[in-house]
Amino acid sequence: MIQVKVTKVGKSITELEVSGHAYSGEPGFDLVCAGVSSITTGALNGFYELDNQCELIMTDDPFIKIKCEEVNKDNQLLLNFLLIQLKTVEEVHSEHLQITVKEEFR
Repeated sequence: MIQVKVTKVGKSITELEVSGHAYSGEPGFDLVCAGVSSITTGALNGFYELDNQCELIMTDDPFIKIKCEEVNKDNQLLLNFLLIQLKTVEEVHSEHLQITVKEEFR
């Protein structure tokens, strides 16, 4: 199952992590994994294009982590857009993707 972990402080997303495999189809034919991969790749391209100050961590596991110490309009727009897209996939494929949101107080 693909796990999406979101950390929020107030209404701001400070961290978003995506890990795991959907196993919704044979390797190379897994449409849930392909969709999540496309969504996250598009978001990462947006972060690179905006050159903001969020930390982007990627491995081959697969694992992606976006951590924003400084909250700004651009990174919140990208993070919220990414979360909305992932929630759309979760609504249809909840057996293959799970989103959890943790609220922190600082």
